[in-house]
Parts: sequence; structure tokens; C-alpha cells
Amino acid sequence: MRLGVLDIGSNTGHLLVVDAHGGAAPLPAFSYKEPLRLAEHLIEVGPGAGAVSQTGIDALTSFTAEALVVAEDKGCEEMLGFATSAVRDATNSEAVLDHVHERTGVRIEVLSGEDEARLTFLAVRRWFGWSAGRLAVFD
Repeated sequence: MRLGVLDIGSNTGHLLVVDAHGGAAPLPAFSYKEPLRLAEHLIEVGPGAGAVSQTGIDALTSFTAEALVVAEDKGCEEMLGFATSAVRDATNSEAVLDHVHERTGVRIEVLSGEDEARLTFLAVRRWFGWSAGRLAVFD
């Protein structure tokens, strides 16, 4: 099965297209990245402080729509979307994700800080291998 995995970070949107087969590690087939700078689109003071600005919402929606086109072009059967701290910590995170879903049909889930840290560690561990010994991972 060809799968699109959407990673929405504080600075970058990343679509990774993988070939996933039961019992085997997914094989990366294509990567598409675009700077989003969501952390820079958080309203700092005044009304709406802590919310993602309309400019940020539009950037995220546009990237998600573009990533969906790329994923379909690459033959993805399914799209899984995940967002991290910029969306997780925003005061309007639910409204942001609803907006993206309404405009693109893509549902983006928010990873908890603990899940984000665990998955980051596992990715680094997989990259270096279990025989690399002890690791300290900072994100």
C-alpha cells in the first residue's frame, strides 16, 4: 500500500510517501517539503494572543492541498496527517484543523508532546541503529 504521511511542524510541512507492507519497515518513495513557519504566524500580543494567524492558517491549508495533489499523483491510497507543537500549543488549534479539513478533506491529528518526543527518539534510534549505544536526542 502506498501511504502519504504529512508532518506539520513549527517550521516545515513535510509529505513523505512510503510503500508500506505488513510486517516490513515502510520504504520511502518520495519526499515533498515546504517552509510553513507556523511558529512565526502565532499572534504574540493583544486579542487572539497564542492563536495561529489567518496568514498561518492559509499557509497550512495551501500546503496541505498541494501535498494532497502530490500524494495522489504519486499513487497514495491513504493520507495520514500529524501536527506538532505550533498547532498543539495554539489557542485556536481546533479551529485551524477544522479549517484545513473543510478545505482539503485531510484530517490532521495533533501529537502530544510525549508522543512527539517518543517518535523522534525512535526515528533517531532507527537511523543510528540499536548497536550505536546510548543516545541523547534534543529537538
